[in-house]
Amino acid sequence: MIKQMFLGLLFCASLVAQQPADTQQQVAKVMGTTVLQQNGVNYSANDILEKLFDRDDSLKEILQRDYDYLKLYINSQKFYNHVRWFSNNLILNDNEVPQASEQALINEALQWAEERGSQTVNPQAALAQGGLEIVVRARLIELQKAAFSTIELRAHFFRSIPEFAGILKLSWIRLPLFNSETGAALGEDERIARYLILDKVATQINDNELNWKDAVKAYCKDPVTSTQQGKVGYIKRNDTQFEETFRQQLFKDLGKKRIDKVILRGPIIGDSWIYLARIESVITKGVVELQLFKEEVRRSLVNHNLHQTLSELTSKATRSILIPITL
Repeated sequence: MIKQMFLGLLFCASLVAQQPADTQQQVAKVMGTTVLQQNGVNYSANDILEKLFDRDDSLKEILQRDYDYLKLYINSQKFYNHVRWFSNNLILNDNEVPQASEQALINEALQWAEERGSQTVNPQAALAQGGLEIVVRARLIELQKAAFSTIELRAHFFRSIPEFAGILKLSWIRLPLFNSETGAALGEDERIARYLILDKVATQINDNELNWKDAVKAYCKDPVTSTQQGKVGYIKRNDTQFEETFRQQLFKDLGKKRIDKVILRGPIIGDSWIYLARIESVITKGVVELQLFKEEVRRSLVNHNLHQTLSELTSKATRSILIPITL
């Protein structure tokens, strides 16, 4: 603990030294502000940034010389997500989940980047970009067994055939998890409020108290789809133009039979948006075999198990992310 405090002070000192005298106090205040409360312990912005800098020295250099960017970054949705994964990493520590091997980190970094449409083949670049999310994912993946049986893969395959061999016709209502004017991440109260709005909309639509067209007009904050009845078009599981967190939840558990009615799915919380999705039709390739999609099914099952384990562990923790902060 003393060593960590000393390193933190050194970091703050190096940051402050590069700022004009009249901003030094402001820098120290921002870096020392609590952004996470978890299980009775406070964590500052500096605590999170120090951990991120293990993999991303370029970010440290930028923040050290550009205080205006530091202020924007601390309140950004990107940093909010970093804080969330920092929190998840602490939870794994509390539950004595082993650290991942370097090879496991590299393997997951490349998979993570590919699933999000990144063109990088450099695992270190992917690790810098994905930060603690990749670390947490790799630690949880190493808890799983090295290989799944054909029976296990086939069961997961039939859990949602459209995920591997289908296309969905999609409309949505989506709300940003950031302030549309400033770009700052929303606080937890506002995030919960937006979730509850879409949850209520879903209930009203299912109860025939509200039709989809009126719901889109009243609630959708996406500037493009809000003008076209929420229509998105056709989407595959691997369409990287859409958030990976959204696609993963959208395609899961659709079963193996043809869907002959509209399905409302959500609210789904992504990295930057919260969605109420309307699956209007599903097109599949007809009779399909596991062998054609075996690697995709294996990866999907890994992700399924990972999120299930993480959900169980995080449900036992008490935490609050305190972003945006007052500057």
